[in-house]
Amino acid sequence: MTNRLGFWLLTFADISFEGLGEVSRLGEELGYERVYTTESLTDTLAINQLMATYTSRIEIGSSVAIIYLRHASMAAQGAVAINEISGGRYILGLGLGHPPRIKAMGIEPGNPLEDMRKYVSEVKGVLEGEPVYPLPVQTYQGEELKFRRSNYPVRIYIAAVGPKMTELGGEIADGLLPYMVPLSRMGAYLEARDAGAKRAGRNPRDVEINLGIHTFLCDDLAFAREIARKTLTYWLGFPAYNNSIRESDYEQEADCIKTAFEQGDQKALREGITDAIIDEFCLVGPPERCRERLATFLEAGVDMPALMIDPVLAGESYQEAVERTLKALAPR
Repeated sequence: MTNRLGFWLLTFADISFEGLGEVSRLGEELGYERVYTTESLTDTLAINQLMATYTSRIEIGSSVAIIYLRHASMAAQGAVAINEISGGRYILGLGLGHPPRIKAMGIEPGNPLEDMRKYVSEVKGVLEGEPVYPLPVQTYQGEELKFRRSNYPVRIYIAAVGPKMTELGGEIADGLLPYMVPLSRMGAYLEARDAGAKRAGRNPRDVEINLGIHTFLCDDLAFAREIARKTLTYWLGFPAYNNSIRESDYEQEADCIKTAFEQGDQKALREGITDAIIDEFCLVGPPERCRERLATFLEAGVDMPALMIDPVLAGESYQEAVERTLKALAPR
């Protein structure tokens, strides 16, 4: 198995900011290539800046910074600051977020594809020093003020689950950040990435895929699956992820999960998540089994898997679970 391996940190989990820096440093010491952070009621760019001060080699990325929560110019300037502090180790991962949460904040999302294309275009323009906005001229001691630029390239990745956003990523992004995309759909995912890249005259292999995979490490496989089942109930009811199940030929299970989600029936929702579905989305069980499953994702075309680690053991804190799993599955 290739040594390329990353991990995602759940910024909404019960872990201090110092803890996020500490586990980033541990991942670096263990040989992980990248560490990503989510954005759920948190500020992922601020956390990424903190992590840059704790590390010196590991690449750091947002997965994702939600485009509706900050102006494109501020996303670009945040990325510039982190990229400079880290010596060029930053990846700005952008995503849409979940519409119900966005709307609850008083923000009305537009057309996802149009919004993402426009946002990425503006971010790139600011990063490259282009006159993206008709700003009035401001000077300081006779010098015109301009947006800061990084001395290192800022890479932009896009979160994509469905084929249209995946094609867009192939067209305009440096990489893709799929999450909750099942193993059996990776072939179709690659086809969508390739179609977008070729339409833009790009080599599809230049648009790499970093797949986030929920990871439940435990010697007791049956127990790990039960914890996975409880964890996935949060996500698999959402339309995009439910469609992933349906498109992987689990139509009956997708219908059951959708109905249970709409009715708020958590018991029925969990029962609809079969062992087969868990294996499509997750790494579960002892370390060697998890390594074997990682190998299958790599064989399916994932350039770099990223472990999204969940607590499994009784009384285990989130930070303890992350540290235990990072050590057990460290790149060889």
